[in-house]
Amino acid sequence: MKTYQRVLFIWMVFLAVFVSCWVLLPHRNSLTMQAFVVLGVRLLIGIVALLIYLKEPSDTRKPVFLSFSLFFLVSLFWFVEPFVGKNALLFSGEKYAVFYANQYLYAIDFFLLSFSIVYVVLDSLFGNFKSYQKFVFTFLIVGGMLAFYYHPYFEDAKYGYNTQDMRDWKMVDNSVAQLKAEGKDSPAVAEIAAISQLGVWRDGKQIGVLLDEEKARRVAELLPYLEGQNYNVLLLKPLYLNTVYMNVLCVVFIFLYFGYQYKNDPPQGAYIEKIVFLFLPYCSLEILHHYAYIKSVQLSVLNDVTQIGHYLSLLNLGALLVFFSLRLRFITSVKGEFYERELVSDSEHISRWRDAFDNLIVRHFLNPQALHGRLFAPRTPRTETEPAAKNNS
Repeated sequence: MKTYQRVLFIWMVFLAVFVSCWVLLPHRNSLTMQAFVVLGVRLLIGIVALLIYLKEPSDTRKPVFLSFSLFFLVSLFWFVEPFVGKNALLFSGEKYAVFYANQYLYAIDFFLLSFSIVYVVLDSLFGNFKSYQKFVFTFLIVGGMLAFYYHPYFEDAKYGYNTQDMRDWKMVDNSVAQLKAEGKDSPAVAEIAAISQLGVWRDGKQIGVLLDEEKARRVAELLPYLEGQNYNVLLLKPLYLNTVYMNVLCVVFIFLYFGYQYKNDPPQGAYIEKIVFLFLPYCSLEILHHYAYIKSVQLSVLNDVTQIGHYLSLLNLGALLVFFSLRLRFITSVKGEFYERELVSDSEHISRWRDAFDNLIVRHFLNPQALHGRLFAPRTPRTETEPAAKNNS
């Protein structure tokens, strides 16, 4: 069985198992078709990345694709998530099961995304370091960010319900319910504010009570979240904000990667630069999507933004799948295995790989005569006494 056939077989077997479980086992109807397709593509990329790790001829680059595969294979846990919660297969009696599952899956998901990006950047910057050293440095950076932003969730599993926004929302909700019980079906903002003890908060603790004018402003701000399930937007706001911060970390390191590449031109395996580049729009979209979620007032708007985000992410994931697949095909070929090994052992005397996409850009936008090696990396002409470079492109 060929490699691509093996990949598709594993992928389709898993999807068949999932669909069978969806039909036969109790679950929540929380997985849309768009989300299912996105998770399916992520899983496929994860399988391809895992095969790259197993077949990678360079031991120094194996950890790069191990970290990528772990990130994409987290989609396996997201496939299980609909089977958690009320009227579902797992933890059906636990009131907060869905909330717990979502917040900790988010933490794992974006920790692994950040870890894979930071690791590939440190691998480029500190090529002479041992793999375990780069793993330690990556863990310190990403783990520090995770601890800083997510520690409230690790200290208090119900942290989302205990934020200032949610406590104020609960206070306003109780005040509205009290006024309605007294016969005021549409109470004014001033009436609600008059009986609401909204506080001044600092470091998660209430240190005082708002003045009447500020109270009225705060009540008006929270009233839209009282309708239906809109409070979920407030509930998820700190989680989404943490996601924005983790993706900003990724974007900063991706720019650092390409700045270093442009200045120093260190040896890189085929297609790795393009894979890293495609994570730039991926992380940028995650920032944009989650910031839009935070700014949503109605849950229906949040759901609409989520669906649009799925379509945009799917295009990006499709491009990532193409380049991960090209990397797998390249390293499993004779010339690819030779090139990758020579790149590690004798990078100064081997021309950099320039693929079809590079050649297309050179042919249409640049001067092919000036670029003998890798794109944007013109080689220095050889002297008469210099041995001929091995050329594998």
